[in-house]
Amino acid sequence: MKSKTEFYQAFFETLEKKGFSIRPPSSPDYVADIYHKNRQIAFYGRQDAIIRNPFAEVEEKLMERLQALAKSTAIGCGICSDRPYDEAAVTQDKSGLVKINEHNGVVLVCRQHPIFDYVLSTYRKDMEHGGAPVQRQYFYNKEAAFEDFAMRSGLVDGKKLFTETELKILHAGLVKLRTEDQELDQDGMESVAALVERIEDIVPGLGKKERAFDFMKLFAPLENVRER
Repeated sequence: MKSKTEFYQAFFETLEKKGFSIRPPSSPDYVADIYHKNRQIAFYGRQDAIIRNPFAEVEEKLMERLQALAKSTAIGCGICSDRPYDEAAVTQDKSGLVKINEHNGVVLVCRQHPIFDYVLSTYRKDMEHGGAPVQRQYFYNKEAAFEDFAMRSGLVDGKKLFTETELKILHAGLVKLRTEDQELDQDGMESVAALVERIEDIVPGLGKKERAFDFMKLFAPLENVRER
């Protein structure tokens, strides 16, 4: 899942198929109003919570169904359902925000969410204003968050920043980004290539696998031509 908009579209379409209806929000605090049999039963809030309509009698089973449909839709969109950190190696503040890593003034954090499970984000610390978070980016899967953190922080010493398993996941994501993302400019391609090479220096064998993958990619267009 790349954005909440992707989830909204899938979730609201699912609700329509299940007998609910979606209408424009009755308040700027909501993304949408949710109806069932022409009754306004709930609201989908901008903080990603399903809120019962306090002025209507709404069965508990109906609210539970809405919550279950939201969760199953989110899982189908590809959220991070497995804990993306080792509990013994992180710090957590009173609000529940977990700091997974910090390097070169860039921080990788995570918070549990009732619908999206683990929401990760990266941000820079504004040292001129007491280290306040700036330029925050949100992610709904681990690979995208770790890729962004690596690119923003520089990944100077991968052994200290990530476990070998995490580096392999990161490496696979970067290779995919380099070979499939058509929007990367030359500077972006060079930055990704440099990170891939750094990880391959840390984890033996990765470079050989990545080259084999690229080799097969070279022939994909030719195979497509033959099939036509």
